Amino acid sequence: MAKKFFSLIIALALLAAAGAAYAAASPEPSDKTIKREIKLGRKSAAEIEKHVPRVLNPSVEAKLSMIAARLIPHMQRELEYEVRILEMEQPNAFSLPGGMTYITTGMLDFLKSEDEIAAVLCHEFVHADRAHGIVQARRNNRLNLLTLAGLIAATQAGEGGAGIAAMAGGIQTAMMNTYSIDLEKEADAMGIDILYRAGYNPAAMLTMMERMNVERLKRAQYELGIFQTHPEADERVDAALKYLREKGIDIQRKDVVKKLRVKVDEEGGRVVLRIDETEFLSAPAGGEARALLDKTAKRLDETLELELLPYDIRVSELGGERSLVIGRETILREDELLPGMPELPALRDRVMEAVNLARRGGILTDYYE
Repeated sequence: MAKKFFSLIIALALLAAAGAAYAAASPEPSDKTIKREIKLGRKSAAEIEKHVPRVLNPSVEAKLSMIAARLIPHMQRELEYEVRILEMEQPNAFSLPGGMTYITTGMLDFLKSEDEIAAVLCHEFVHADRAHGIVQARRNNRLNLLTLAGLIAATQAGEGGAGIAAMAGGIQTAMMNTYSIDLEKEADAMGIDILYRAGYNPAAMLTMMERMNVERLKRAQYELGIFQTHPEADERVDAALKYLREKGIDIQRKDVVKKLRVKVDEEGGRVVLRIDETEFLSAPAGGEARALLDKTAKRLDETLELELLPYDIRVSELGGERSLVIGRETILREDELLPGMPELPALRDRVMEAVNLARRGGILTDYYE
């Protein structure tokens, strides 16, 4: 019975989190319902935490609170936004009416950067801000806010099996048609705008969904949490990509997913330049070698992107001198190479290898579109 009740509570939470879309997909929420939403959210939170372990980690909670503090000023309604952590392997996040938002330990492990954490929280905050759970319930015309409150109250009043059965029936009926893709895309699009205004990389909304989509297809039996209730993964990715372009926002995934990191180290008497784990250049340690590799590393760091086209990385004749070029920037001239270093075409192949390896986490992503 406890396991069944746990599933029902999570279903209720996900129902409250339902939705996301382009601006105007949902009617304007009324401030008149805020108190009722907050009350319902508090009751739902209390039930969830009876059955799912909450993680109390001050350092992680402080980080989440810091991220939330940058996002909250850009929300349209003054709700009780708070982020709590649940102990759960599945990557998941959901918001309750009134603003309470949960993120699982599995999701925190899955996300690659602060920008991606902000993207997930922002998406869920928008769900609460725009009252998407209530909008979805009204669309289904089977469950409303008062019914939800009554079902929760019935279980809290100790009605036991009857209360649980009533909740099961109400939730299952409300969720029959799943969640509307227009509401999902509204939370993605509004989240992108808020990320931009809050100083985060808005491409994080895209990278998080791209990797979730990969995991969904790689692991047919894997419980994907947030994407199990948001099955239109391809459509959401395409919509987010289109929205970013319509807004004129440069899509730069590299820093968000912590890929194409360039570093120079000294190892066993040699100085080595690597792009992630791919060795690009090395030479016996010494002032001239270190200066060349540091300069080359800086040029690579400024030009490498996951979105580079194959012809962006090339060996060209510039001013009578052959050079390795990325985009419009010269990375390394032939006359700069030290004795024993590979020729430029081989270095070009190493750059391509590093870029291709970095893209593996988003194998379904069309970087050239």
